[in-house]
This record gives sequence, structure tokens and C-alpha cells, in this order.
Amino acid sequence: MSEKKETKNDASAENKLIHAGQEVGKVIARSTFQAEQTGKKIKKKVEETVSRLGSSKDKKETKKIKSPFTDKGEFALVDTMGFVAGEIFEHLSQHGEMATEKLIKAIMGRKNSNAMVFCAIGWLAREGKINCSADGALISLKP
Repeated sequence: MSEKKETKNDASAENKLIHAGQEVGKVIARSTFQAEQTGKKIKKKVEETVSRLGSSKDKKETKKIKSPFTDKGEFALVDTMGFVAGEIFEHLSQHGEMATEKLIKAIMGRKNSNAMVFCAIGWLAREGKINCSADGALISLKP
């Protein structure tokens, strides 16, 4: 008798699991459909906006998309700062705490300007990635 009860409980649990799976499937199908519809609406709006901006006769109305590159094909200032900040972060992670002057010389040796190195140090400080001593003589990564 207890064997029939366990079989009945197992079948009931299995049916509940199947039902739950079906419900989850329905929810996924609805959300996928909604995502597709939203994507189509966004695509349509973008195409309308591009068409409207492209057909504008007054050049002041169109906004120029800013490229991350300069006219010479080099990276723009902000992007270069980000790369230098990455170099500083990598250097500090490899060598640990060091004197600010030594860090600047090491990074400037990679064809970076003095100003760019200081900007990148400021960038990292603003993001809370580095520690500086009270007098600014030592720099290290935050743990």
C-alpha cells in the first residue's frame, strides 16, 4: 500500500514539474516575442531618425558622430588616457607600490607624454583604483 502511495506521490511531483516547465516555457516564449517586438520598434525609430537627419538640408541640424580617432588616425585624447591608465595599472600590479617619479619615468619610456601620465594617474585616482601617499611620493593599487 505504501508503495502505491509513493508511486502516486512521485507521479504527482512529476506532473507538477512538467506543469512548471510548461509555464516557464510559456513565459520565455512571451518574453522572447516581446523582445523581438521591442527590437523591431527600436530599429524602426533608428531608421526614421537616420533618414530624417540624413535628409536634413540645414547642416546645423545634423549632429556629427564623434570618432574615437583623430584625423591622423591616432586615438583621441580620452581614449589615449584610458590606454595609459591601463599601462599604469598593469605596471603597478606587476611591480607593486613605487615612487611616483619612478612610475612616471617607466610609463613615459613607452612614448607617453608627462601630461598624459598625470592625467591617467588622476583617472585611476578618480575611479578609486589607486592609493597615493599623503605627500604624493608613493603610488600603489588599492587592494
